[in-house]
Amino acid sequence: MQKNKSLIIILVMALVFVFSFTGCNTENNTTNNEANAQVSTENNAVADETQNNTSQGVNDQTEEIAEATEDASEDTSEESTETYDDGLPKRDSIPDKYKWDLKKVYVNTNAFMTDVEKVKSSFGYFEKNQKTFDSDYDTFSSTLMKYEDIRRTTDTIYVFATLQAHTDTNNTDFSDLEDIAAQLDTDLSEATAYFLPLIANMDSLTLKTFMANEEMKPYEMYIQDILKEKDHILSVNEEALLAKAQILFEIPESIFDAYNYQTDLSEYLPAPDFNLFWEGTREDKLIVLNDYYTKTKIGNNLLAEIYESEIKKNTFFAESRNYENALESALSNDGLTVAEYNTIFDITHDNLDKLHKWISMKKDILEIEDKIHFYDAYTPLIQNPYSYVEYEQGKDIIYDALAPLGDQYIADLKEGLESRWADVYTTSGKYEGGYQWGTYDTDPFVLLNFNNYMTDVSTVAHEMGHALNFKYTNEAQGYFTSNVPIFSAEIASTTNEALVFEYRIINADTKVEKQKALLNYIELLENTIFTQMIFADFEKRAYEAYEADQPINAELFNTIMGEVLVEYYGPDYELDETAAYQWSEIPHFYNSYYVYKYATGLSAGLTFADNILNGSQSDVDKYLVYLASGSSEEPLTLLKNAGVDFSTGEPLQRAFDRFEELIDEFYETLQ
Repeated sequence: MQKNKSLIIILVMALVFVFSFTGCNTENNTTNNEANAQVSTENNAVADETQNNTSQGVNDQTEEIAEATEDASEDTSEESTETYDDGLPKRDSIPDKYKWDLKKVYVNTNAFMTDVEKVKSSFGYFEKNQKTFDSDYDTFSSTLMKYEDIRRTTDTIYVFATLQAHTDTNNTDFSDLEDIAAQLDTDLSEATAYFLPLIANMDSLTLKTFMANEEMKPYEMYIQDILKEKDHILSVNEEALLAKAQILFEIPESIFDAYNYQTDLSEYLPAPDFNLFWEGTREDKLIVLNDYYTKTKIGNNLLAEIYESEIKKNTFFAESRNYENALESALSNDGLTVAEYNTIFDITHDNLDKLHKWISMKKDILEIEDKIHFYDAYTPLIQNPYSYVEYEQGKDIIYDALAPLGDQYIADLKEGLESRWADVYTTSGKYEGGYQWGTYDTDPFVLLNFNNYMTDVSTVAHEMGHALNFKYTNEAQGYFTSNVPIFSAEIASTTNEALVFEYRIINADTKVEKQKALLNYIELLENTIFTQMIFADFEKRAYEAYEADQPINAELFNTIMGEVLVEYYGPDYELDETAAYQWSEIPHFYNSYYVYKYATGLSAGLTFADNILNGSQSDVDKYLVYLASGSSEEPLTLLKNAGVDFSTGEPLQRAFDRFEELIDEFYETLQ
């Protein structure tokens, strides 16, 4: 225990020291388009203690790691009731059909290490070609072709290592694979760092002549992305330095994760009584929530230092690339201007009266005489609001709800769920939450933690929306246009969720079923639009405070969070001290300017769902084309072509209007 605490303190001190003198950007980039990743220097990386894994050092780890990894990868279907100390099922108690088949990626760790060595052996090739890269066509073309092959291999190495680690976050052998992958990614970026400045500054006629060759067509988008960012690309030596610093990118997030997930303070903290939370009075709920947030409260200053380091890091990196600030740097990847970003907040603020109305409705429904508090959000508005649904039954609901997308979409969806794309159930040590990840050369892998509630069905639909977007894009696009930009990533997923909820409302057999469907849908919109915009507003104001040279500390962050909560929830909301700590537990703050994309993604998803259900076959066809578009054009252009025009502000406004329709309909069912 003490060792963990000491390690965190040492890491924080080291981080503050490092980023007093340098900085770099961080973002969990899970995309294929390395051009964007290189231009923004946003590759995945974690801190490695040595920073220089030689081939011998890597090989020394292989035998020990391989044994643990292969044991964990064995196919097992035997049922078991054994559990770890946390009371969750052991992984080998879950039938294989509900778990990832990672052997489709690497059959064992020896195969993984073979690809590691393949990548490492390419570094000399890239370094050798630097001198003639921008003057000799044969060198230029062969280097880019080799780069695509090696980049794709590195993607697969990285994704496999992370997925394996997420099956059991307590397994240090798996985390060793992650370290190998992270260091390899850094080394590849360093070996190819000259690509950006040399391409950006090539003689235009020479570059045009090179790109006129037929074999260069797959690389056109890669080249265009680099030229588009020319003003933000540095010299060869400076790019090499940034690439070398890549290993530092995720230090703040790593320390954040270490405190939240790997530092066990249960011996010193109160144990929240969640039975009391669900069954007790409002006072009981406050006590339980305060107990639950004790760890966050104790670590408030530490977490503030970590987040401050994240802000400083992103700001330094942005300015080093000639961006005005971290926001402008982040938006460059989304294809949005700062003015367009600010418009999202303007529209949200103009519609806060709808959230105020919902808070007032809750107060009335719950018969609260004073004001709504943080803990009241966990009080059910109706009895048993979350229906129990088995996983197989939930899949059938999804198939029916998404049927308007066509027979081929449903066939592909079924194939994916029957082909072990999804890791379904919660097990001891498994990564929390849900996501979809994969590479150009693998299946789309989906992480779930299905607990047999209707809300989990929505999550399956959400993540499989990502998965089919991934599948269709990879099938239709080349490697360098297969990236789904982060701004677009939440659209296919939320379209699926909206279709599921609309289906549930239309097909509700009883008043109670309809109430549950309406309430679950309202909660989706509240949590994905309003709550995420609360976090986005906090993030925006935190960066603005730093840029205005205000002292950055826990007190400031708590104050900002409190101000935003009161503004968003309105006059019938009373701020509790505990609620102001929410900023310190949001992992997406370590993926800068990400959270607002949930709101824009869902608003686009709602528009698509409405077009699919109430429009023509042409609307469905345009949406399916959109799912296969990747980054072939700018995100806003692709959306507009598919029938969603963000320049008008209409999609976000329609989402807020739909929210109000739902809360009014739900309230009427209670009268």
